[in-house]
Amino acid sequence: MKNKQAIDNKIKSLVLMEVAWHMWKTNKNYLHKKTILKIFSQLCAAKKINVTKHEMEHVINDSKCYRVEAGDKIFFESSYLMPFFLAKRLYLTLRKLKIKSLYKLLNTRNYDNETLYFLSMLDQDTHCIHTPLQRILKNEYIENVTENALHIYCTTTQFKNNFQMQQGKNALSITNYNLTQNLDLSFEMKNSTINQNDINRAKSFFDKGLQLLKENRNFEALESFFAAKALDPECFKAANNLAIVFRNLGSVSIARQMVQKVLLEDPNNYRAKQHLKYLDQIENHPKQLTDGRDNKSPK
Repeated sequence: MKNKQAIDNKIKSLVLMEVAWHMWKTNKNYLHKKTILKIFSQLCAAKKINVTKHEMEHVINDSKCYRVEAGDKIFFESSYLMPFFLAKRLYLTLRKLKIKSLYKLLNTRNYDNETLYFLSMLDQDTHCIHTPLQRILKNEYIENVTENALHIYCTTTQFKNNFQMQQGKNALSITNYNLTQNLDLSFEMKNSTINQNDINRAKSFFDKGLQLLKENRNFEALESFFAAKALDPECFKAANNLAIVFRNLGSVSIARQMVQKVLLEDPNNYRAKQHLKYLDQIENHPKQLTDGRDNKSPK
């Protein structure tokens, strides 16, 4: 028979992850106690654990993770907790390759940077989250699911690249949000201390990405182009080729976002203008969108 405390700890963790998911899904920073009790009860039933309402209320009231306010509204005690437990749920689902559950978690608005920062941290040693995301991206396009999978893949790739660049500088902490300030929705990381060595490294990453793109190895090219743009923010050709990769992966909206970001910084960029025209053609004639075999003019 399992130790009761061990069962309690496991259930507590499951409840926290489910509460975080419900808050995200409903776009609220609190849940009513009756909702959490229902979540608690369902999880216990699934694990075939007998528990009374009084015992569940005791766990909730005794937990240092929750804060109960008027009207039985329950908040997370710290603003870090919701994105952390949401990231943990995503991580465990990705690690265990629970594809059906993953589709459910992806069928929502794009996850925020705090959540994906924690997800990147959780995956630092296991490196397991990208493979199931690639499987989803190679399948038929599904609204929300495909876009979110691509968003998670790209953003966590950037965080991982940033972690590598931070090695030997400052120690990383699970509650350190400094890195999230360097990431915006255009998927560009900013390097405020550019030197010639960074520019040379950026060129190496760009050349590698270009070769990978020509070989139709889009996911690997994605990481190289991100690294090039992070090291040298003026490497617009890396951003332009990211647009090609996004297009090849079926995400015209993100490709357009990348091109528009280039034109915002360099309005006369010829390559970006050409990409924008091509993306317009794709949106007007969707059948022109290929399945990734059209790596047109990567430069």
